[in-house]
Amino acid sequence: MTQEMNLDEVLAKISQNDWNRCVKEWKTLTMIGKSTAQGMDFPLTIYMKRPEKIRVEVESREIKCSRFFDGKTGWSVAPWTGSSDPQDMTADEVKGMKEQADFEGSLFNWKEKGNKVELIGKEDMEGTPVYKIKVIRADENIETYFIDAEDFVPLKIINVMKIQGNETESETYPSNYKEVNGGMMPFTIENKMKGQTVSHVVIDKYEINKRWTTTSS
Repeated sequence: MTQEMNLDEVLAKISQNDWNRCVKEWKTLTMIGKSTAQGMDFPLTIYMKRPEKIRVEVESREIKCSRFFDGKTGWSVAPWTGSSDPQDMTADEVKGMKEQADFEGSLFNWKEKGNKVELIGKEDMEGTPVYKIKVIRADENIETYFIDAEDFVPLKIINVMKIQGNETESETYPSNYKEVNGGMMPFTIENKMKGQTVSHVVIDKYEINKRWTTTSS
């Protein structure tokens, strides 16, 4: 394994790419597409708003399930459970939503966020040179990023988090990057656990700075 750049140099390259320059000007981000799981397609909409607010809506058989995080607390609405009343999320679920609500991700402003970052080295990922970076988040979750050594966008992210006291590992594969408002965004995201695909997300459209609220109304 060779290591051509140090951590500061790699992070500087990431911060200099089009994505980082443009995203700083974005106040809200909306992702519209579909998620495929267990052979079924589900319409999916994700709304993100600074600071650390997110709303996720998934539709199944014309019934919409929503999850919300307002920066402090999280709740969900799942009518197929027999109730349309908001239900409080568990502490682990809130932690996961807070992580999703981070616009830039844990590598950006990592010191201010209380994260610890380490460059493991440079290696080959299925024929593509990548920089491997380990992040120990302030919430003690661990992320490992595999950053394309040419375009400096993530090609794979391993996330190790504790759920009900047990460590759970998942893998995310962003791909099919395209330009959106000057930034490079993934239009395909595959999520795996134990080597098996649990969901395949295709984004049809990104909307920048669209007004929305975190409420269920």
